[in-house]
Amino acid sequence: MKNIFVWLFFILFLTTCTRIGIQKEKASQDESATPPAAAWYGKATATNDPIQKIEYLSKVIKQKPDFTSAYLERGRVYIQIAQYDSAITDLNISIQTNPDVAEAYSLRGQAFEANRYLNDALTDYSKSIETNPQPQTYIERANLLKQRRRYSKAILDYSEAIKGVPNNVDIYIARGVCYQKLNQLNPAILDYQKAVQLRPNDADLYYNIGSIYWVQGKWNDVIKVWEKCLELQADHSNVNQYIPVARKKARGNR
Repeated sequence: MKNIFVWLFFILFLTTCTRIGIQKEKASQDESATPPAAAWYGKATATNDPIQKIEYLSKVIKQKPDFTSAYLERGRVYIQIAQYDSAITDLNISIQTNPDVAEAYSLRGQAFEANRYLNDALTDYSKSIETNPQPQTYIERANLLKQRRRYSKAILDYSEAIKGVPNNVDIYIARGVCYQKLNQLNPAILDYQKAVQLRPNDADLYYNIGSIYWVQGKWNDVIKVWEKCLELQADHSNVNQYIPVARKKARGNR
C-alpha cells in the first residue's frame, strides 16, 4: 500500500511539473507574439495614417509609459487632426519627462495657439528658441506677434529666420507687411522686391509694391508695377479699381 501512495505522489508530481512547463511555454509564446514597444513605435513611424499612428503609439505608451518620444509623436499627430487638448496633454508629459527637447515646446505652442491660449503659445515658442533656436520656431513666434500687432518684435524674429532660410519668400512678404504697418516704406519695398525675385509670378506682390508707391505719390511707378500685376492677373479687383486714379494723377503731374 505504501508503494502505491509513493507511485501516486510521483505521478501527481510529474503531472504538475508538466502542466507548469506547458504554462510557461505558452506564456513565453504569448510574450514573443506581442511586439515590444520599439516594434510598435517602428510601425507608427512607418505609416502615414494618423489614426493608425495614434493606435500604434498608444500601444507603445501602454507597454512602456516612460517612452518620451511616443508622447511627443502622438502629440504631433493630435495637432495634425486638430485634437489640440489631447496634444497638449501628451506634450505636457513629454516636457515633464524630458524638458530639454525644443520641439516639444514648439509643438505645444502650436496647440496652445490653435486653442487661442496666445500668451502660453508665445511662452512656449520662446522656450523652444531658448532651448534650440530654429528658423521655423522664429517664424511661428513672428507670425503670432504679427497677428497681435507687435510688428517690431515680429520683424526681429523674421530677420532671425531669414538667416537660416534666406530663400523663404513668405518670410519676406510677412516682414514687408510688418514694415508697411509701421510706415517703414523703404524696407517694406525691399522685402517685397526680394519676394518678387523669388516668386516673380505672384500678382499680389506687385500690388503691394504699387500700394507703397501710391502712398509715396510715385504715380508712374504705381502704374508700372500695377500693369505688371494685371499681366499676371487681369481680374485683380483692387488694381482695376484704382489704376485709373493713378493714371489720372500721373497725367496731372506732367
